[in-house]
Amino acid sequence: MKNIKYLIIALAVLMVLWLLPAFVQLLAPDATRPPFVLYSFLDNDFICMESQNGVQHFHDFKGNKFTKHEADSLLPLFAFRQLLAEGRLPDTIGGIAVTPKLIQQNAFHFKTSPKQLNRPSIGLYTMFESQSGNVDLVLPPDVFRLTHNGLEFIDCKTNEILKAKSISFSRELEKHGFTFPVNLIWGNGSPRKDYDNGFLLTDQNNRLFQLKMVKGAPFVREIQLNDQIGNVQIIKVFTLEPANRALIGLFVTADHRLFAVRSNATVAHIGASNDPINDNIVNEKILKYDPDSMPVTIVGDLKHWTITLYTATDSRYYAVDANTFELVASHIVPDPAPQGWNKLKKFLLPLRLSFTSWHDQYIFPHLNDD
Repeated sequence: MKNIKYLIIALAVLMVLWLLPAFVQLLAPDATRPPFVLYSFLDNDFICMESQNGVQHFHDFKGNKFTKHEADSLLPLFAFRQLLAEGRLPDTIGGIAVTPKLIQQNAFHFKTSPKQLNRPSIGLYTMFESQSGNVDLVLPPDVFRLTHNGLEFIDCKTNEILKAKSISFSRELEKHGFTFPVNLIWGNGSPRKDYDNGFLLTDQNNRLFQLKMVKGAPFVREIQLNDQIGNVQIIKVFTLEPANRALIGLFVTADHRLFAVRSNATVAHIGASNDPINDNIVNEKILKYDPDSMPVTIVGDLKHWTITLYTATDSRYYAVDANTFELVASHIVPDPAPQGWNKLKKFLLPLRLSFTSWHDQYIFPHLNDD
């Protein structure tokens, strides 16, 4: 009876740690949202767009406030449809002759978060035909999985292993110097895209490759990293399919540097600066992206990319040149001080239990992971 009593008390405590914070959060949700921010080369600053009580507000970090009409003019590559409808779209923007088609082709968007990156994977990948000649991509009848010695293609209807195709793709990788097993791999398995760039993958020697299928046959090329990353390990890869076909993807190194892989297989350090950096001082102006703790959003256009990183304490905004990827501007905004329940919860309930986490998508007990 004594053991049962202690068990009931323990369960009651766990229920309080779980249900009480969730109930209070339901009654007093955190309504603060970070603004949507884009870099304006016409204003030489970032312009923030946020809604308060249903009314849109526009301002930059220098303190200037704008009407929507003014903000559209300062962000012509983002608001080009509105400018076109009003007859205000200029013929040249930033010294470049533009058309709506050119602006659309160079628009670029990428977004991910630790929760997305850490979710469970089934380990099956889709290899599209990259030169089918069709306007729409068609899902192939097979998928592949990774083995210790190569890739293994499987027929989706019969579950039969396609030995010839598996050997063909695995040997082509080895022919280009790939050392199995695969360390990292990333591809876009959705058919809702204009074309397919295949996969970016790394081998056991930290070498980076592109793999795709061209007219039924494997196409492999190594991405030459040269001396840009040194001996630093690559920890994340992302394959992309922008409309202008200028990129193959992105990758992140263990020292949190972000790189772009151009379509000609050259590599560029995103957010690098020409300013001298004191090695003994952390220069916050330099873009450092930790994919395990930071959500990231990249919005690109013909002139610049605006990169937003969210940390546990602030929001970090970077503008990089769309061609050279050099740092143009940066700004760090500390998070506002917590209010209401969010201010008191650490004192009233120092232990808070939840069964979901932004670190992963498994249902498992987590303490103070809110």
